[in-house]
Amino acid sequence: MKSFTGALSMSDPRDPQERYSTLRTGGLLLSIPTLLIVSPMVGFFLGSLVDRWLKTPPWFSILGLVLGFGAAGRETYLIYRRYQQEAEQEKERRRSAPPPKHGS
Repeated sequence: MKSFTGALSMSDPRDPQERYSTLRTGGLLLSIPTLLIVSPMVGFFLGSLVDRWLKTPPWFSILGLVLGFGAAGRETYLIYRRYQQEAEQEKERRRSAPPPKHGS
């Protein structure tokens, strides 16, 4: 295959699924910081709404914040486990794949 410089280059031997696997992993791991920021904020906001509605001190705000951190921690753990499982499956797939052919 010719590139824009005119030089011949080899085509990418990886299948499209493998190429997009890296993007999927990156997206999966980049969702962790978002979870750690947004979940406690949502918990605090909902808790403060309940506090205003019931006219109580900030107990529900604090409870919402704690529950938000707990939910973020749980989701982070589940995402990391999913990442580890996918990495293990990829390792097994590469181990069981036939070696690439050279000289064709």
